[in-house]
Amino acid sequence: MKSEKKTSYTLWWFLFLLLNIAVVVWIAFREFHTEHPADAFSLGEAGIWYLLLALLCVGIILATETAKCSLILRFLGEPISLRGAFEVVVLGRYYDALMPTGGGGQPFQIYWLNRKGFSVGACAAMPAAYFITRQAASILLTLLTFLLFRDPRNEAVRIAAYLGLFFCAVPPTAELLFSFQPKVTKTAAAWLIKAGVRLHLIRDYDKALQKVFRSLSQFHSGISLIAREKKLLSLLLLLSLGCRIALCSLPFCVLRALGSQVPFLSTLAVTIYLYSAVTLIPTPGNSGVSEGAFYMIFTENGISGVFWAMLLWRLFCYYSFLFLGLAVFGRQTLTRSEDFVRNTQGG
Repeated sequence: MKSEKKTSYTLWWFLFLLLNIAVVVWIAFREFHTEHPADAFSLGEAGIWYLLLALLCVGIILATETAKCSLILRFLGEPISLRGAFEVVVLGRYYDALMPTGGGGQPFQIYWLNRKGFSVGACAAMPAAYFITRQAASILLTLLTFLLFRDPRNEAVRIAAYLGLFFCAVPPTAELLFSFQPKVTKTAAAWLIKAGVRLHLIRDYDKALQKVFRSLSQFHSGISLIAREKKLLSLLLLLSLGCRIALCSLPFCVLRALGSQVPFLSTLAVTIYLYSAVTLIPTPGNSGVSEGAFYMIFTENGISGVFWAMLLWRLFCYYSFLFLGLAVFGRQTLTRSEDFVRNTQGG
């Protein structure tokens, strides 16, 4: 059984890798086999400064989300170090990038916080509040863009963006409903525990039910406290908006770095349309479709150097978080190994 799962998992990631390679090769072929092929990679006059600006945008993303994590846990009475909050954010981003739905980070954030000794309520409430405010900021910014900027020059992208906004709103809405409907949540939990007993995954129904209900009570209590604190919610939403704007500013930075004289606001708006449109595609990090959509949108606007800009954009907005996640995992693995050796020698 384990062997079959491993084979299926390996096959899925192999196909995913092939998809990414195929998209990049197709874009490169179109870029370099036309009547006016793309120039070799070269930075504009201020290219290095715009690349540093892109790096600053990545720093803003991490800083705002680290601040959110720290603020929420401090408000719940369980403060966390800045390094700890940073690791929670990086691991969340890492698993978001790996999961097809883009929402796989929450369970791993809960797991990490639980291992660090935080209460069950805080472990569940922090990722929920963190995720809901992030999605709320994204929806707000996208709606504002739809109202003020209605011309991404591609009808298919516009329609996909409208549908994407709807699907983007579904997960946080469902999470809010479960957060503020304790009876519904407990009924669902009881049903799942019964299913676990029938499948012989859970032995003691009453004990499991009591434990889950106690955890859910702590979770609802934490979420309710956060929901009643308007100043905290406003600050979390403001930080989330700053994070989203920084993320959507990356295409402007890389295009300017390569010498394209694109205006900031219209490039930001087009990028917001792009992010909303690719929400519909369930690949890890929307890989494959993101690259294709980026190339299609910006080449239609007559911008040069789009192929290299696309590669730089994905490096900053996607692969940088994968690299950081791997670095955090490496440090944690090394720390656990050192602790094991120390405990063994001490014994």
